[in-house]
Amino acid sequence: MGPPTLVQSLLAEAESHLGHAPVTRIHIRVGALSNISPTSLQRHFTNAVAGSHLDGAELVFHVDTDPLSADALAVRVVGVDRST
Repeated sequence: MGPPTLVQSLLAEAESHLGHAPVTRIHIRVGALSNISPTSLQRHFTNAVAGSHLDGAELVFHVDTDPLSADALAVRVVGVDRST
C-alpha cells in the first residue's frame, strides 16, 4: 500500500474516533518494518486533509524500533485527541 492509499485508510480510521469536538492530534504507530517514513505520511496527510474537518490536526508519530513486535509491519491510528 503506497502512502496516498495508506493516508486515506488512516484518515478513515481517525474519523471513526471523531466526536463533536475538533481533532487536535492524531497518534499514529509506525512499525519498525513498515517501510513507511513519518515524513512521507506527514506530507500526504497535509495534502489529503486540506479544507476538511481534520485540517490543522497534528500527527504524532510513535515509531516502534522492535522488528520482532507483533505490529512491526503495521501503520495504524492508536489515538485521537480532541479539544475540550
